Amino acid sequence: MQTCSALKQDSHESLCEELLRERAAVLSRAGFAVEDALEKIIKIDRQIEEKMNELRTRRSDASGRKNQPDQVSICEEINAIIDQYNTACQKAEIQYYYFIVTREALGLRRHETVRQ
Repeated sequence: MQTCSALKQDSHESLCEELLRERAAVLSRAGFAVEDALEKIIKIDRQIEEKMNELRTRRSDASGRKNQPDQVSICEEINAIIDQYNTACQKAEIQYYYFIVTREALGLRRHETVRQ
């Protein structure tokens, strides 16, 4: 049979382990949120590049004719995608800020490797 102090020690160790697991889970969620935000930016960047290539192709096929309706609509699509990109960048900045705040709250002070 365990003594009272042994039971307290086991309870304390169990509580410390639970706190460490919770800290790791919180940090993990914050990190995944940053990763997801960055992946979204990359995806949108690819969409912009695809539309830009489509616009270049149509301009070269148009043989000097400018402002054809399809070119104008592509430009409008590109502008809409750029707006999405800017919004995604702002969200990524916020997620990164939350990640750094979470690290700070957990006592992690050096963030050089995170920035890279």
